[in-house]
Amino acid sequence: MSTQPYQRNYDVVVIGAGVLGAFHAYFATQRGFKTLLIDKGVFPQQASVRNFGLIIPSAMPPGIWRDRALASCEIYSELSDLLGVHIRRVGTQYLAHTEAEASFLKRMAQEQHDEYCPAEFRNSKETVQSSCCLNMDFCKGSLYFPNDLQLDPGLFFRAFINWFASSSDCDYLPKATVVSVEERKNHNQIKTADGRQFYAQQVFACSGADLQTLFPEVYAESNLHYCKLQMLKLANPNNRMLGVNIASPIALTRYPAFLNAQFSQGVSLELPDEALQERGIQIWFTQNEHNEFILGDSHEYSEEPPTEFLSAEIESKMIDYARNMFVNLDFKVTDRWSGIYTEEKSAGLFQHSLSERIDLITGIGGKGMTTGPGLAKENISRLSL
Repeated sequence: MSTQPYQRNYDVVVIGAGVLGAFHAYFATQRGFKTLLIDKGVFPQQASVRNFGLIIPSAMPPGIWRDRALASCEIYSELSDLLGVHIRRVGTQYLAHTEAEASFLKRMAQEQHDEYCPAEFRNSKETVQSSCCLNMDFCKGSLYFPNDLQLDPGLFFRAFINWFASSSDCDYLPKATVVSVEERKNHNQIKTADGRQFYAQQVFACSGADLQTLFPEVYAESNLHYCKLQMLKLANPNNRMLGVNIASPIALTRYPAFLNAQFSQGVSLELPDEALQERGIQIWFTQNEHNEFILGDSHEYSEEPPTEFLSAEIESKMIDYARNMFVNLDFKVTDRWSGIYTEEKSAGLFQHSLSERIDLITGIGGKGMTTGPGLAKENISRLSL
């Protein structure tokens, strides 16, 4: 990152170094704008780095969100080579547990004509053979998307921010809390809690928590709420290879691509058990670069920032469901964590121009990793200073 003293004047100041903020800052520097990226932590925290690291166009419906997801795949792929952060094209397998779900996925595969997001239906035998530990009695088939990607989000964002803040026209100010953003006659004034002041032609506020602090009236009138996720790391003493990222049938009732397909087919799949719905539990099972298994996640919604305390009940429910999906696995938990993000309740994104020179961008929800880079590139391409 920059070792020079911080300037007072910038073209662009970005508040929040999560996926949205980091990529808005990156593309601003790519456009030649002198940029300052500010974050409360040393590096991003919360859901931007506490997730599976999945980039899954498969979950996005055809249209603008899938286009953003596909653009994000290209961006991540290009950057992974520059950063030396490994990106894996392991694909995603969405499981069917009932004949109705299998029939739905089979028809969805037949109607999937996107060459950039191809899909393949697999019968029960093919599904089980594709992975080390799927339960034949659970699986009635699956829909496989080979082009979905995965990376380690913590490693990626540390390397990413260090790289572009040291090799481009960008300064990174960590461990700094912005306390005010005020529009003046010819610029915006940004103040931090330690008394520093910066001036910028354009400000992007990309953190939900900062939005609530900096612009409480805007936040109060928004349709935003908080979501807390919970995830687990499981032991893998026999070094088994998962082979593919696996989503439970619950995903078919949550992700827009599958909800749209249900509407198109005129079907309505059975919702998960009410106890799972209450905690927003949808089971994903993935494997990181160290061959450790990652199990999650849950979605608890609230109007105020939630605590990071973990729920033993949620952990138990996730493991109980996963035991039905898999065989010959050690369900010993070796690590557990939570993450918090904001989500716009209806549109799935909060983009609000407080003025011509102050943009508030947050509330992208759980699709930030998948679509955030594409959205940031799109926004910065329209920026004129």
